[in-house]
Amino acid sequence: MPNKIDQHELVTTFLCAGGGHRVEDVLPADYVGKRADVVFGTDNVIAEVKSLTSDRRRDPQVATKLGSVMERNVHRGAPIIFGTMTVRAHDLPKPVAERALRVVGSRVRKEVSSAKEQLAATKAALGIPDAYCLLVFVTPPEQIGVETIAWLIGDAVKHSDNPTGLDGALVIETPLGLPTRSSERKDSFLGLFSISGRPLSPAFIERIGEAWGTVTSQVSRIADVEDFVRLGASE
Repeated sequence: MPNKIDQHELVTTFLCAGGGHRVEDVLPADYVGKRADVVFGTDNVIAEVKSLTSDRRRDPQVATKLGSVMERNVHRGAPIIFGTMTVRAHDLPKPVAERALRVVGSRVRKEVSSAKEQLAATKAALGIPDAYCLLVFVTPPEQIGVETIAWLIGDAVKHSDNPTGLDGALVIETPLGLPTRSSERKDSFLGLFSISGRPLSPAFIERIGEAWGTVTSQVSRIADVEDFVRLGASE
């Protein structure tokens, strides 16, 4: 893997190693509209890559909004907070946890909306209206965990004006591709989630998994996404 590469470029490179092509290389030369990142012609899959670069949990404005969520939902079981304290979403009643996650994950929701537009425009430009639309989301460790991002993506789709346009999400947590290797974590975690219920071919999934190992030199192992935190991933 190249020494100087950001996470977005890392993921794009690995997808191309798995049989994809950069969309700009296959679009008409005069095309000027929105576009996704990678197209898999033989698999009828289009992928858009999004990266989460900042930890909104440490943003003072987000902390203030989260405090307001707690105050408004004490009757639903939210804790009464005096001063500063750490509250884990897993320890909150489900309705309160969901409201809190929407505050922390507002960036994810915006990226989902943007990705849907890019994927739709690319399908139209390439003339493949039935292509499988895959959102690939990459995040550093110590931020929002794989399962939480997947929930936020599904929640954003479900509550959008048009709850279609995404078929699946590949969520990647990795320290690779960061400008500084400040994280002590060295492992990467890749979780594939269905949104529309439409399946991806096993051959495509296997090829993608092999491509990650080829590009990053990381040895893969299969694990249930529910076990990611136990194995060292972020919550």
